[in-house]
Amino acid sequence: MEKKFKFILGDIQGCYQELRQLLKQIGYKRNNDIFCVGDIVNRGPESDKVVDFVIKNKIKSVLGNHDLHMMALILGIGKNKDKSHTLQKIIDKKTKLDILDYFLNFPFAKIIQNNKKKTLVVHAGVLPSWGVKDILASNEELTYSLKKDPEEFLRSMYSDRSKKISKSTNKRNRRRYLVNVFTRMRFISSNYKLDLKTKMNKTQIKKYKPWFKYRHKSLNELDGIVFGHWAAIKGVTNHTSIKGIDLGCVWGGSLGAYNIYDKSIITVKSKK
Repeated sequence: MEKKFKFILGDIQGCYQELRQLLKQIGYKRNNDIFCVGDIVNRGPESDKVVDFVIKNKIKSVLGNHDLHMMALILGIGKNKDKSHTLQKIIDKKTKLDILDYFLNFPFAKIIQNNKKKTLVVHAGVLPSWGVKDILASNEELTYSLKKDPEEFLRSMYSDRSKKISKSTNKRNRRRYLVNVFTRMRFISSNYKLDLKTKMNKTQIKKYKPWFKYRHKSLNELDGIVFGHWAAIKGVTNHTSIKGIDLGCVWGGSLGAYNIYDKSIITVKSKK
């Protein structure tokens, strides 16, 4: 029987002290019901402690772009000359392959059901044209490929593939696009081309809008969508059913926990 999650945690990104403070504030116990929105690691000062805590307490999450990058670095196939990461202590751990195995079980999208209400958790977003069936199928396609051959998947995932996929798109480019949708997307055009360069809360290119500004087919079947990744918007979507929970802790903002039951957000300020 699947546990009933209550809180969805925003991007932790190695902010261990804030994580412990937030969990204390929400009354966390080892068997408590929390789920993470991805980007558990990187940029922050104590990714190794966060990972140890997550694994020890069997905390689950969807995959974020920084989590995937950590997995690639563990296998020695990360981006060439990437010196900006803060993951060396994890890479040096004797248990690094156990960490990899733990993260390999994370999905790219997760539907949490409480009291007959369904909430989708994803790191960056989903396409407006996707129904729940499409979301789950895309998630299954990626998780199957990742588990089947982690090295090949992680080696080939680095791409700014932004053009919408079609039936004729080859397998590798299809995976790259789906990874970018689930873990990197912010702005998209009406024909679902991704703008992977703009990270601020606004863009000067008129054809692009935030992905959550479009009408979403999946909301005909879901009660809400919760996502992280986009610290610049500080969680503000002005949408009743799509909520942002990356409050930029690693950049001096806050770390938040979204309560699925009453849609409130509990926060702690960054110690940065």
